[in-house]
Amino acid sequence: MHLHEAEAGLGPKEAGAVSGSSPPLPPTQGMGLASLVAPLLISQAMGLALYVLPVLGQHVATQHFPVAEAEAVVLTLLAIYAAGLALPHNTHRVVSTQAPDRGWMALKLVALIYLALQLACITLTNFSLGFLLAATMVPAAALTEPCGPRPLYAALLVLTSPAATLLGSVFLWRELQEAPLSLAEGWQLFLAALAQGVLEHHTYGALLFPLLALGLYPCWLLFWNVLFWK
Repeated sequence: MHLHEAEAGLGPKEAGAVSGSSPPLPPTQGMGLASLVAPLLISQAMGLALYVLPVLGQHVATQHFPVAEAEAVVLTLLAIYAAGLALPHNTHRVVSTQAPDRGWMALKLVALIYLALQLACITLTNFSLGFLLAATMVPAAALTEPCGPRPLYAALLVLTSPAATLLGSVFLWRELQEAPLSLAEGWQLFLAALAQGVLEHHTYGALLFPLLALGLYPCWLLFWNVLFWK
């Protein structure tokens, strides 16, 4: 009886020490919204630049470089596309370093949902194109993570990117026609296919170029961001 009264008279600190309570739970860490907003906005901005700048800058390119307007459009297109490889290094200057490790998991989930919606829409309009993109992009996207053999994942992502898929399709198409191409011929045909896609969009309103520039390319950049998540 006296022991119970003595414990009741102790302060909260002493009572906690006497009762041997369990250690307090660590505070829950919330994932900052900027850890998802910054990669999404920057990836979409790169896609918008890929869609707008090649046509807007063709006159400037022809004034400073000895190329035709069609070549200027294609070369600017490839330059902006390749510049997206530096995206993770620029994005993580904006993202807080206090973001937990689950940040890349959330970003990958958003990217997978984004990719699934795009592939579903493409398949409804062009089944063969949707199947080809799904067969190349989905396995690499599912395997991408910042842990593990990063060089292998990076090579797999590059080989399954939209541009690499188009380049491989050019060689495969000529192989099926039993008219194989050399590397130089395949590259020239690849550049011609890019120029034709841009021209058909601005002339006839074809949707393939904006689909790749504003949809699949930003989505691919999200997986590239996941791979180099810090």
